[in-house]
Amino acid sequence: MSVPGDPERRPAFARDFPRTPALDALVDAFARGDYARVRAEGPKLAESESDDAVRLAARALVAHTGADALAIWLLVIAGALLVVVSVYWIMQQRMSAPQDVQPSTIMSRARSTPAAT
Repeated sequence: MSVPGDPERRPAFARDFPRTPALDALVDAFARGDYARVRAEGPKLAESESDDAVRLAARALVAHTGADALAIWLLVIAGALLVVVSVYWIMQQRMSAPQDVQPSTIMSRARSTPAAT
């Protein structure tokens, strides 16, 4: 069982962070996957801390919980591609549909068929 601040549980980017109880607790939360806690307490620690190294470390820890810029751009491109392909498909369907054919329904066929007497 590892204790908070255990060097083997610290992420590689956090190995050179200063060792303070508050920052060690945030790094341990990050290692456990508790990113909500890191996002909530990280900015508070960065504002309240007087040591510049701890402030920078807290900001870096919070920055590592954000979305990757490449992933965001790939999602935007995929969404735009989906819209383009959908519009193309809809336009092709409208252009290839016959314009003078009336839709056939059961009622219209029944009216046009002579009734058996």
